[in-house]
Amino acid sequence: MDVLSAAERVGFSEQARTRFQGLEVGDGLRVPDDAEALIEYCGVAAADREEMLAARPDPDDDPEWWTIASALAGEVERDMGLALPSTGFRGWPAVPQDASAVGLFANAWALLANLPRLLDLHAERGVPDSVSRATVSALGGVMSTHRHVFGRPGVGLMPLWGPPLRFRGADYEIGRHDFTRAQLGLGDGVSGHLLMIHIPPNGPLDAQESEESVAAAVESFKRWYPEEPVHAFVCHSWLLDPQLAEYLRPESNIIRFQQRFDLLPLLPPEDPAEGDRELMRLGLHLPVPDGPPDLDSIPQDTSLQRAFVSHLRAGRHWYGRTGMLKGWS
Repeated sequence: MDVLSAAERVGFSEQARTRFQGLEVGDGLRVPDDAEALIEYCGVAAADREEMLAARPDPDDDPEWWTIASALAGEVERDMGLALPSTGFRGWPAVPQDASAVGLFANAWALLANLPRLLDLHAERGVPDSVSRATVSALGGVMSTHRHVFGRPGVGLMPLWGPPLRFRGADYEIGRHDFTRAQLGLGDGVSGHLLMIHIPPNGPLDAQESEESVAAAVESFKRWYPEEPVHAFVCHSWLLDPQLAEYLRPESNIIRFQQRFDLLPLLPPEDPAEGDRELMRLGLHLPVPDGPPDLDSIPQDTSLQRAFVSHLRAGRHWYGRTGMLKGWS
């Protein structure tokens, strides 16, 4: 069975299925014998470990999900060690809402199948085990968030962008931030390298921890990837939307983080609500509805929650913005 047919049979939309174009099933999903130990290494809580082990795709019992997991695992293996190209990376789509337990964990198995190869790459590059553990703990973090947001175990109902990059060696968590190795390209090819800064949802965005994280990344990537000298640090996030300054205190961690970046001009998205959904999902950790959110149902316990609701009620939108870290060129 090819992956496009499998995706159609389990209910992926036509648009979502385009993400699987060009992927091959190859020899199929190859899961290490020590899967349980590797799942624990990825920071997965005990309850989620049990659920994941019980939902391992089988080529006979779950041929569609086995095919999809095999194809995604093959993509990670194909791109192992490569930086993010200048053309970007299209994340893995969320699975259909009525997906089985196997479907909810299929993406996690695709990642886990490549963990031994990733650890070999880290060892070759001199990445310490503490960074390896922190990096792949994104899998456990996604599962915890998935339970919190959807009330169901797994990872599938969330689109995945960062975890596939982490498990192929393009993204590393160092202190408060994680950093994606990316090519800076022009029309005639690669012209340099940069690091993309991301902010995992691991508590407050402390200014000192943020600065220490960037400083550690500078020294670490000099050692691990000397052939990729870093020319700039870039961040694209809802956290950089300057409209937040209308609602948050000037001394808040978010505003202090914004002040460290020079913003690029806003390129309005085709869908004006795109940034609203991003902030709702990544900032508020709430499920994103197909249509407009029910603002009355959103808690109003934090300044960010109140800002989100007030802003939308005023007929405005939030935007993901891109900024260059000051002091780098």
